Amino acid sequence: MSRELDVARLELPRDEKGFVRRECPACGRTFKTRPSRHDAHAVHRRLTSLFPFENAHESGDSEGPPWCCLYCGHKAPTDSWLTTEQHVHVERVARAWANHVRYEQLAHVTRTLSQNPRPTFVVVPPEDLPGPMPPDSESLRVIPMVCCGEDVQALWEWDSALYCPRCGAHHGGLSGRQQIHLRFIQE
Repeated sequence: MSRELDVARLELPRDEKGFVRRECPACGRTFKTRPSRHDAHAVHRRLTSLFPFENAHESGDSEGPPWCCLYCGHKAPTDSWLTTEQHVHVERVARAWANHVRYEQLAHVTRTLSQNPRPTFVVVPPEDLPGPMPPDSESLRVIPMVCCGEDVQALWEWDSALYCPRCGAHHGGLSGRQQIHLRFIQE
């Protein structure tokens, strides 16, 4: 009897506006950005670091470009920006997948009883894989980053300088609005 393994999607939860929550590994503050093409790689690197059956050559070495904290400007690789809840969920998924892989390895003996009619163990099916994380519901203040043309979401009470998460450009204090200084050069 062959058991088919369900394939689960593992993606970072988004809010109703499509933003993904990030957490700075240095200051611990959270902010949101639009999803990035590097998110899948960041989740994959975290997942493979937890998965005990992973082969090192299959996880990839590239970290992607470093990101900056919106508040403190700390730079870190893309897989460092997962929130505590995202880390916990990825860890649960890794443990569940490990249990499914272990089950399939042990169930092989049961499926081939004609070759080994006296197994010394009983295979217990694992629990189902965890479902997706619930969507993020907290709304933060949307702020445009003029340097990269992207929007971010910052804490409502934050009115100090900001850094662009993508390029690290420093944006002056908000105090209600972003200021852009233009200088015209006469030729």
